[in-house]
Amino acid sequence: MSQMLASPYTVFAVNLAIDVLLKATIVLAIAGLASWYLRGASAAMRHAVWSVALGSLLILPLLSASLPAWRLEPLYVSVEVEASATSDDAVLYRGSAEDDVPAAALRTSDALQASHAKALRSERGEAAVTPARTAERASAGPSAASIALLIWVVGVLALLARLGFDTLRVHGITRRAQEPRSTDVCALAQELAASLGVRHRVRLLVSEEVAVPLTWGVRVPVVLLPQAMTTWSMERKRIVLLHELAHVARFDYAVLLMVEVACAIYWFNPLVWLAARLNALERERACDDHALHVGVRSDVYATHLFEIACAQVVGRTPRGAFAMAHPSSLAQRFRSILARGLDRAPISQRQLLSASLTALAVAFPLASVEMWGGMQEGDPVAMRVRELQDDDPLIRRHAAWALGELESTRGVRPLVERLRDDDADVRLVAAWALGEIKDYMAIQPLIERLEDEDPLVREMAVLSLGEIEHPAAVSALSEALQQHEQLREPVIWALGEIGGREASAARAAVFAEWGRNPWDNDEVWTGRLGSDAARSLARDASALIAALRDDDPSMRRSAAEWLGIAGEERAVDPLLDTLRDPEPPVRAMAIWALDEINPSRHHWR
Repeated sequence: MSQMLASPYTVFAVNLAIDVLLKATIVLAIAGLASWYLRGASAAMRHAVWSVALGSLLILPLLSASLPAWRLEPLYVSVEVEASATSDDAVLYRGSAEDDVPAAALRTSDALQASHAKALRSERGEAAVTPARTAERASAGPSAASIALLIWVVGVLALLARLGFDTLRVHGITRRAQEPRSTDVCALAQELAASLGVRHRVRLLVSEEVAVPLTWGVRVPVVLLPQAMTTWSMERKRIVLLHELAHVARFDYAVLLMVEVACAIYWFNPLVWLAARLNALERERACDDHALHVGVRSDVYATHLFEIACAQVVGRTPRGAFAMAHPSSLAQRFRSILARGLDRAPISQRQLLSASLTALAVAFPLASVEMWGGMQEGDPVAMRVRELQDDDPLIRRHAAWALGELESTRGVRPLVERLRDDDADVRLVAAWALGEIKDYMAIQPLIERLEDEDPLVREMAVLSLGEIEHPAAVSALSEALQQHEQLREPVIWALGEIGGREASAARAAVFAEWGRNPWDNDEVWTGRLGSDAARSLARDASALIAALRDDDPSMRRSAAEWLGIAGEERAVDPLLDTLRDPEPPVRAMAIWALDEINPSRHHWR
């Protein structure tokens, strides 16, 4: 738990939440303005506006995390993290690793990186970071970001649990309810359902546990009528069924669930609760309008609605169903019912599609605008992007790996720039990281690296193009193979990952030219998992790291595999060194292990 609280990914999650909160506020403000502008339109139209706006809040986090970020460059640059953070990170990593890893396992490059980081701090007048300071930081307790994230998660779970409990409660009432004994009610329900265009089955039940009509369910909607229904006039039965079946025809229950989930996720935003309340009010007005639109007199409808509301017992209506008469909205509904000259027409499919497309047209560009996350010092992407500019190639290499594991598209452009780094190891890891992120913007830069002067950078560019799995790389891969024979097996693997008719034909042609029968893709390059050579060392991370330098290639490959299985973060730099192993199977397993050692996964265990 302490690892989770101290993780920079927690800060990233909080920054994303703040960014999405700001965007959600803008979406709801736009919906409010649209609703005000449409105040002369039908309630069904305003309900559609609020429903689409609340629904778009559910996709905002996904879009904000996945779409390329648009940011104002001066704002982004002005809040970059302090330069000392880069050096401190490097020494913290080394300090924790050196205590456990024997001297034989520490590479010369490790010592160079630590000494260079010390020199940088000395030049800047900074104090050295000792293991004692490291331990002090680790035990400092949860950060504000961690506490905020924990409180948010608890709130979400509590609200979803409440919704689940209420749904189970309504389900229990439904299970105990009975079919109406009056055939005229069933016949009336069938007639009205047909007139409203309801083509799927609707269950009509009577229950002693409800005081007002309730409707719930998506696949098989259920209309629950109170036991007092037996004393109602046929006029009241018709009005009630018109209102409840209008919910079914409009698929209001699916919208209700969507709104409840949005309220659970954004429970800390009062505007979301206000939007949900207005959505519910317009929903009931729209169903009232359904009844008035087919000819029911407004004064008669209002009288029956009032008498039904008076019969409601003390206690709340479960959130798992609609209640026809909710006391909090009756006054506003009465004014709407009795008003003259209002538009009471139901919304058309064309209008609904128009509202949905408008919401998407707002949500996509808004989600791409980076309003908060990239400007925070705790943002791990911003930290690693800055580290890519460090003078030390080892720090740049480690930052490239970290950006690959973060898999944020915000790291694509900086990594593409590192593909032209003077240090071949940085170019190598940058190519690997772009394959992890899998953004199409990286395809052409990776194709250009197929002619890199370093053969292993060329190989990594091939593998990353395979990871991206886009057919645009097929012809370039085939041409690269004609120029560099040693790329045969990586190209075969990449073509197998891309798939499709063109890639499969090119792959078959390579095998035919080679004079071999086609193999499965894992046999061509990565080999199958389950090596036994280093199994006896599986519980000793230090020994596994040392085994990466063993004379036996099978031991080195097995050690890389077990380090990946263990998710051992101390092995990152040794595995990055292993990307230059002379044996392709060892390099392939190092690539796999570097992907498995993902802090964003292990911090949440």
